Amino acid sequence: MRNVLFQVHWFLGITAGLVLVLVGVTGAMLSYEDAVLRAINPGVLVVPANGRPRLAPGDLLERVQQAMPGRTLQAVSLSTEADVPARVTFAPSAEAVPGPGGRMRGESRGVDPYTGALLPQPRGEGFFRTTMQLHRWLATGAVGKQIVGASTVALVFFCLSGLYLRWPRRWKSPRAWLLFDPALTGRRFLWHLHSVVATWLLVPYLVMALTGLYWSYGWYRDGLYALSGAEAPQRGGDVADPGDASTPLDVQAAFAVFQAQVGDWTTVSLRLPDRPGASFEFSYRSGDAAHERANNRLVLDAATATVQAHERFADKPAAQRFMAGIFPLHSGAWFGPVGLAVFCLASLAMPLFAVTGLQLYLDRRAKKRAGRQRRRERALAAARRSAG
Repeated sequence: MRNVLFQVHWFLGITAGLVLVLVGVTGAMLSYEDAVLRAINPGVLVVPANGRPRLAPGDLLERVQQAMPGRTLQAVSLSTEADVPARVTFAPSAEAVPGPGGRMRGESRGVDPYTGALLPQPRGEGFFRTTMQLHRWLATGAVGKQIVGASTVALVFFCLSGLYLRWPRRWKSPRAWLLFDPALTGRRFLWHLHSVVATWLLVPYLVMALTGLYWSYGWYRDGLYALSGAEAPQRGGDVADPGDASTPLDVQAAFAVFQAQVGDWTTVSLRLPDRPGASFEFSYRSGDAAHERANNRLVLDAATATVQAHERFADKPAAQRFMAGIFPLHSGAWFGPVGLAVFCLASLAMPLFAVTGLQLYLDRRAKKRAGRQRRRERALAAARRSAG
């Protein structure tokens, strides 16, 4: 069994391991996407207040609509941070191209929260969009998605088989598991570097893999929702005709009710009614939110501004809270800035295992060839002695 596991481990290492190198490096790059984009886009993703008062939400949307009279507003997102711009989402235009799965996506634009002026598109978004496509499906569509999914399953196998293959005789000793001796040389150095660092990162890799499969396989995702008892999010339907949203909406009154109901909030996204009889839907995060996906939901009747539903994240069952946090768990943000940094470093370490594993494999093959050559030489020498 040990030999079989070893053979499968190295075979997958020189095949799926190469895919995991790309997935790991791109994942590390995506870990700090927001911070990088803000750093390279001053004035676009960072808008100084300079002592100016913020526009009321209703006034902000009115100015945006005046700037884009032919477009239908779908949603607006606001933040309490002084230098963070607002964002608005427009319904897809007639020239819009369907995205993956045939779904139509609206156009998102940044807005100066102090003037209502539309901001330029941030630099670097295209780069990170391509990075995400490489990370999730190798930028090759359905085939790449299957390759990434299979490689993610291989990562789970690497973790478990590697743990078994390096099981030390003194398994109760933390030093036997975690201590790395830099004085080692040659093959022993490579093996210890490969196995000890893998032990250090075993938990992050298992968390990354088991959560990453959520995006790879529908049956896995459905199984998680079934086990947790949480309701799977529904895909957005077709966008209503712009004429359905022409009824005047009292956005300011809706925000006043929202503020009275919620009180403390840090970010909020408001989905506007897209047809008569639809509701205002607020998705907001409070100051004590556990992570970036710990969103609460408030639904108001568009005609009367009365509360139809108010779902607080903290009141949900633990399993539902877990499912809502799959993405921050996958990135490490669930564990705060330290967790994000650890998961980022673990992703960057993927090439280390590919390189050391390949070196160990080549060294093993070289030793086998040398052994066969020595045996042939001994056999030839024995034959010569017999002939003499």
